[in-house]
Amino acid sequence: MTLNLASALQQSAALYPADTAVICGDRSFTFTELERWTGKIAEFFLVQGVKRGDHILLLAPNVPEFTAVYFAALRIGAVAVPINVQLLPQEIADILEHSDAKHIAVWHGLAEKGLEAFEKVDSCRNIFFIGAKREELPESVLGHHLTGPLHRPVKFVLDEFLDDLTGSVDYAQTSPDDTAVILYTSGTTGKSKGVELTHFNLFSNALYAQDRKIFIKHGDTAIAVLPLFHTFGQTAMQNAPLLAGATVVMVPHFEIRKALDEMDKHSVTHIAAVPTMYNLMLQTLRRRNYDLSSLRTAISGGASLPVELYNELEKILKFKIVEGYGLSETSPFVCMTPAQENVIHKQGSTGTALYGTEVRIIREDSSFADAGEVGELVVRGHNVMKGYYKDAAATESAFVNGWFRTGDIAKYDSDGYFFILDRAKDVIIRAGMNIYPREIEEVLLHHPAVQEAAVVGIPDETLSESVTAFVVRVPEAEVTAVQLQKYCREHLALYKCPKTVIFRESLPKNATGKIQKRELSSCR
Repeated sequence: MTLNLASALQQSAALYPADTAVICGDRSFTFTELERWTGKIAEFFLVQGVKRGDHILLLAPNVPEFTAVYFAALRIGAVAVPINVQLLPQEIADILEHSDAKHIAVWHGLAEKGLEAFEKVDSCRNIFFIGAKREELPESVLGHHLTGPLHRPVKFVLDEFLDDLTGSVDYAQTSPDDTAVILYTSGTTGKSKGVELTHFNLFSNALYAQDRKIFIKHGDTAIAVLPLFHTFGQTAMQNAPLLAGATVVMVPHFEIRKALDEMDKHSVTHIAAVPTMYNLMLQTLRRRNYDLSSLRTAISGGASLPVELYNELEKILKFKIVEGYGLSETSPFVCMTPAQENVIHKQGSTGTALYGTEVRIIREDSSFADAGEVGELVVRGHNVMKGYYKDAAATESAFVNGWFRTGDIAKYDSDGYFFILDRAKDVIIRAGMNIYPREIEEVLLHHPAVQEAAVVGIPDETLSESVTAFVVRVPEAEVTAVQLQKYCREHLALYKCPKTVIFRESLPKNATGKIQKRELSSCR
């Protein structure tokens, strides 16, 4: 049996050749044009020595080039490694090295930091700049190209090479269990982990979400406001719509008025977003009028949607918001409330299990809990990852008796609806992005004036949670909150940096000396 996720685009191009697949600003591509474009990129990759199984790092915002490179990589049996565009050069280099990526494709607007990361990793052979002609690239990048110190003649402006290519590249006959995509998510130890998702993981998750939960179909229009490098946006607002023959409207950088303008202009029918985005949408809709009458499905994930926000949005949109739950390790959808009015909608619930996915609650002894009983949520099924790349120990510890341990505390009711109550892991969710405290703590502890540090998430109306650092200074050392925030910005992507730094004489600890973060989280 063979299965290639890229065949979703191939099939839609065959069925709906002249229909619009992607819109971004004043650019648009039909399914035929998008499929041929991915073929040309795939052909160029092959000419440059990209082989089946090679890893291609992808650094790009929500632009058509992201989708074209993503499917081109899969088309030839390579592995796409999309990463957060907000990462700093050293963070990109770390992932580039750990992922064993031999090639990196970089959106022209990120050329400088992409090149800086590339230069740090000798094992990466090629860097491809996408989305611009040579003269549109930054002068610093062009000058570097001409004069060095680049020690590998492996830099390409992709757009220069595609016109003369036919794009008639066959689709690799990949196995369903072959890795298609690696998504990087930091662990609670602060060490980045590469989540290996297979062609079957991603294809089935997109298919069942599209067909049985969000009901997106040919002729519909979805808007990609969530970043496509993130598993939520990638499956819900790229793979599922393209599989259905729907149109994807891309918003490269989220700005609420721009998003609402695009929704009005293109009669968007489906949106997926995080509570922060819906909160901004609600505030804007109170002040300005937009025609959102075409919208019939709004999916919320990444964090719980506050009841008051849910109710106000329902009044304005005149339909019930779909709430879902998932993780990078589950492709991502685990549970979701169906986008139908004639089914039960329970506020605070993440809905029922996705078709083909088993979801249970386990007790501390790993036995299954009954309805209403609180425990850890575990999953098994077509959506669960292959494992963590090059981390057998982490992969083994992530499973119990064949079930993936989410680390989230939950319960379910007699109707099979799941309710997420708390996170056993320390992950902070800020505007839909996962932030892992240990990574920030390690940076803070490298500062000579910091003796102890603990980072927690504090509820925030705008961001879901804000990053708050509690710090104990080295005796007689002098350092301010502003100085520590600046220090963090020098070593971490901006979204990870503490919004607030609070100094303490000591941090609360239990009998074994472990910092009691729950006590800190209750601080305001």
